[in-house]
Amino acid sequence: MRGKLCVILIALGSTSFAQQAPNRVWYGMNWASINPSHHGLNEYVEAAMGFKQQWTGFDGAPKTINATLSFPFNDRKSDGAMFGAGTNILVERNGAFTFSTATLEGAVNIKTNKENRLSMGMGGGFMQVGYDPTYTLTNQQDVVVTRFSTYNYPTFKLGMSYRTRKSLSGIYANDLGPSKWKEIGTQAQLRTEWGAYYRHLVVLNEDWFLLPSIKVTPLRHAPFNYEMALRINYAYRFQLWFGTQNLNNVQLGLGLRVKDIFVINYLFDRTRSGVAGINLNSHAVGVKCILEKRLAINRKQQLLLD
Repeated sequence: MRGKLCVILIALGSTSFAQQAPNRVWYGMNWASINPSHHGLNEYVEAAMGFKQQWTGFDGAPKTINATLSFPFNDRKSDGAMFGAGTNILVERNGAFTFSTATLEGAVNIKTNKENRLSMGMGGGFMQVGYDPTYTLTNQQDVVVTRFSTYNYPTFKLGMSYRTRKSLSGIYANDLGPSKWKEIGTQAQLRTEWGAYYRHLVVLNEDWFLLPSIKVTPLRHAPFNYEMALRINYAYRFQLWFGTQNLNNVQLGLGLRVKDIFVINYLFDRTRSGVAGINLNSHAVGVKCILEKRLAINRKQQLLLD
């Protein structure tokens, strides 16, 4: 089983011109991890962290850790956040490669009416790419690859989002910056990830809520990627997820909110592989905590932004 992963990764690497997209853990409860415009949009100081282990049982299988801190700035003439700032850290291990990204980010939130907000954000930092040759076997030695260990690149991100009383939408672009990756190979390049998403809050009664959502990520050198999910929430406390990515996997998730300020979620992902008899199982855990709140918590707003 473990040996097959090396074959898969080498085959993908020999035919692809693009870096695999970082798998931000549980973006559905931490939108600021992919879109800098979400900083300050929830009007609370928040911290979030997630861990995901993909393809359990394979040596060198992808592992992802991301952490986000987000806080608002309040204007004296406003009853809500007009500016937001934050920081994001993302570490992804994928076979022989490790991608570590750290960014500082800011956002401007504009009220379009009493409840709606249009937000625009940007961020910048660096990406460190590491290479471990022990995970790679080739029948022809590549001198450039053999000598490569780590390298740093500047990276930038942009985003825009719009929040209403019952909906959330956004567009974003991550990993903007130098695309050519000459230190690893003449045809290699880092890839910009950009996408769009929409989520809607359906109020069934005072205790039951539905949140269908869709996210699309068109990629230049990869198939069109889309994710669909349905979250069921009871009494603002208990959450159940159903989802799929490209209709090729089944995602099931459970969540619990404690005292309105702490959320913990678990996600199981079962993906069909191209190899007969093999299913790629993944596990993810995400936590989110409100560190400081200015006014009473708006629970419906929390449902949209978690």
